[in-house]
Amino acid sequence: MITGSCYRVNSRDSAICVDYGMFQGRYEERSPRGGRRNFTPPGTMVRGVQDVLITHAHIDHTGRLPMVFRAGFTPTVFATEETAIFMEPLLYNSADIQAKQHPENRLYARADVDETLKHLKVVEPFDEFPVGQRRSNLTAELLPNGHVMGASSIFVRVERQNVLFTGDMGKPHQSLCGGYLYQVAQYPHDPVHVLVVESTSSNREPVTFSEKRTAFLNAIQDAWKNKGNPVLPTLSFHRFQEIIEMLTNSQHEGLIPPDCRIFIDAPLGMTLLDIFKELRPDQLTRRYGDDPNYYKTDAQSLARFDLKNVTVINSHEDSVRHASATAIYSGKSITIASGGMGEYGRVANYLQGDFASNPNNVVVFTCYQVAGTRGNSMLHGESIPGSESKRKAKVVQINGFTSHISGPSETFDFLDRFNLGSLETVIITHGNAQARSAMAQEFKSRGYGNNIVLPSLDQRIQI
Repeated sequence: MITGSCYRVNSRDSAICVDYGMFQGRYEERSPRGGRRNFTPPGTMVRGVQDVLITHAHIDHTGRLPMVFRAGFTPTVFATEETAIFMEPLLYNSADIQAKQHPENRLYARADVDETLKHLKVVEPFDEFPVGQRRSNLTAELLPNGHVMGASSIFVRVERQNVLFTGDMGKPHQSLCGGYLYQVAQYPHDPVHVLVVESTSSNREPVTFSEKRTAFLNAIQDAWKNKGNPVLPTLSFHRFQEIIEMLTNSQHEGLIPPDCRIFIDAPLGMTLLDIFKELRPDQLTRRYGDDPNYYKTDAQSLARFDLKNVTVINSHEDSVRHASATAIYSGKSITIASGGMGEYGRVANYLQGDFASNPNNVVVFTCYQVAGTRGNSMLHGESIPGSESKRKAKVVQINGFTSHISGPSETFDFLDRFNLGSLETVIITHGNAQARSAMAQEFKSRGYGNNIVLPSLDQRIQI
C-alpha cells in the first residue's frame, strides 16, 4: 500500500499506534474482494491502545483518526507543534468533504474531529517521553525528518528493542521546512534493531531544484505559446505553499511576466497559507533552491508568499464559471486548483468540463498520481471518470516536487545517520510493489539481508 499508513506496536500489556491514515485512490481504498478499507472498524487496530504517535499531518497518515474517537476510544495523540497546527484544518476539511457526500460514504463528522483534538498533545522534538501503559518502560522520541512542516520519524524504545519508524522521509534540503540536514546532529545514537521504512520514491532518482523549476516554468510557457492556459492541480498542504513561493520568486526574478494573471482556486490551500504566514521566522528555512541564505532577513523570509496579480476564487459557483472562461485563451494566466491527484477539490471543475477538451490547455501535475485516481488515468491517456467530454488537453508530470526522499543514494544517506550496526529486521512499507522490491535489493546489497519483510495489509510481525 502507498496510502493508509498505520502501525500497531504491542509489548506485554501495552499497545501504541503510529499514524492512523486514510486510504486514497480507488485501488488503494478497495480490497481485492471489494471491501472498503477506510470503513474497517477501528477496534481491531486500536482496542487497548493507550497512545497514537503521528509522524505528520498528511491525510494518508491522519485521515481516519477521528474514527477512533467516534468509536468511543480515547487514546492520547502525540505530535509536534507544527503537525498539531496543520492537523486541525486538514481534519476539519476532511469532515466537511464527507458531509457533502451520501451518508454511506461518511467516516466521521466535525464533532468527531472536535473530540480528536481534545486528546492531541504537543511534544517537543528530541524529547524522550513515556508511552503505553504506565511503568511499561516504552518511550518515544520524535525526530524531525524534513518531509513537510512538522514531519518526524519516530524512535520507539521497547523491551530492549529499538524500533525506528521513518515515516515519510524528507529531503536533505526541503522547501519551507528546511530538510533533515538541519536536524541530524540531534538524532539518537542508540542502536536501531527494527526499521520500519517507507519506500514511496525509493526507485526514482532525485531531481535538482534547477531542473524542477525549469521544467515547471517551461510547461507553463508552452501553454501560452500554444494559445492555451495551464492549470496546476495542487495538494493543499506544503505543495500549494511551495508553488506559491516558486511563483512569487519567479515574479521577482522576471521569469513570470507582470501581465500574467494568477488565479487561486484552492480554499483549503489558502487557509493553510494563512497559517504558514503566521509561523515564527525560525520555523521557516532561509533556503530557497540551492541558496541556503536566499532570504536575508525575517521580513524577506515571511514575504516569500506575497504573490502579485492574484485573484482568489471563493465559491464553487465562481470556480465553475472560471473553469469555463479560462478554457479558451484570453491572455497569460495560471490557475492553481486544489486536488493534487485530480480526484477531489476544485480541479475537478477543470478536468471534467470545457477546459480539458481544449488541446491547447495544459494540466501540470506536480505530485505523485496514485493508481486509481483521475490524475493517474489522465497521465496514462485513459478516459476521465465522470468527464462530460473527451479529454484533449495536454498532461504534463513535473518530477522533483516530491517531498519524499528519492533514490537509493539519497535514501541511505538519511538512514546512515542512524546506528544500524545492530539492525535485525527491516520492514518495507508505504510504496508500490516495484518500489518495495527495489528497496529490499538495496538493503541486501548493503549487508542488511538477514530479515527483510515486505508486509501485506494487517500482517503481524514478531520482533
